[in-house]
Amino acid sequence: MKSKSIPIKTYILKYGAFLGVISVIFSLVIYLTGYYTNQNLFHYFILFLIIVFSNMLGLIAYKKKNEFISLKEALKIGIGITMLGGLIAILWKIILMQVIDPEIITQLENKQIKRIAEVSKDLTQENIDRKIAITQKFTSPLVLIGIAIVENFFIGFFLSLIVGLIIRKKRDPFK
Repeated sequence: MKSKSIPIKTYILKYGAFLGVISVIFSLVIYLTGYYTNQNLFHYFILFLIIVFSNMLGLIAYKKKNEFISLKEALKIGIGITMLGGLIAILWKIILMQVIDPEIITQLENKQIKRIAEVSKDLTQENIDRKIAITQKFTSPLVLIGIAIVENFFIGFFLSLIVGLIIRKKRDPFK
């Protein structure tokens, strides 16, 4: 008799929503404390740990309930969790940048321009202007959203690949 696996959709929805809500809360705390435009490596590390924790919870919960998990299932669940959580976080960022505080994009651009000016003391004004134009293109909301989607996919893929290789357990063909 062939055993049936449990649908992965419920795990993606549950743990993806968990990841999204925790990411929004973390981002809200950063915004309220005034560090939104001055995030550093520590902030990104904490966010990465939130993603790792959410993915591991979802994959381990699926394995416990199902008694096995294949690498393919781990990839589907991990990518799904990260993408759903990322989409929720992206929706929050859109609301933040377009409704709550539209000046954030200007602050991000000014920060990048300041960084360019500090680093580019040897460049001509024309080269500095070109770098500033490129910076302004990369700080537009659509580009930021596109980058976030691609980042979430790759983080979800590699994270679920690693965790999936560690926790996978194949079905017993004789059951």
